Amino acid sequence: MKKTPFVSSVIVLALHANFVFANDACLLETNATMMGVKLDIKDCLQNAGLPENQFKAQCEGISQAAVSMGGPAAKITYLTNCPTQFQAKCDSSSTAKTLFFYYKRSSDEAEGLKSSCELMGGVYTKGAF
Repeated sequence: MKKTPFVSSVIVLALHANFVFANDACLLETNATMMGVKLDIKDCLQNAGLPENQFKAQCEGISQAAVSMGGPAAKITYLTNCPTQFQAKCDSSSTAKTLFFYYKRSSDEAEGLKSSCELMGGVYTKGAF
């Protein structure tokens, strides 16, 4: 079967689009006990205007934060978008150019998330707890 230049171009563009947009979010997951506290964390960062290298550095930095407290680094999965069913969201796109989504947090942690979000100049949205 002979491929036309148009079809080849469409395939290349589609592959390029998937590569470009596949790293607009990073899902961070870890299960660990740090400083006597059991953590089961699933958080996601959505890029809202950072250059790709800065966004990836931010994801890596947050992943490594657990190491400084004696736990394992969070597993990073790069996605097109953060999952839509969240417990809480912090829109700090005007300051940090990032949206933070939280998925496995207790209702007791909600106030801490809200306070942290507001300290960053973000807008806190409560989802389903």
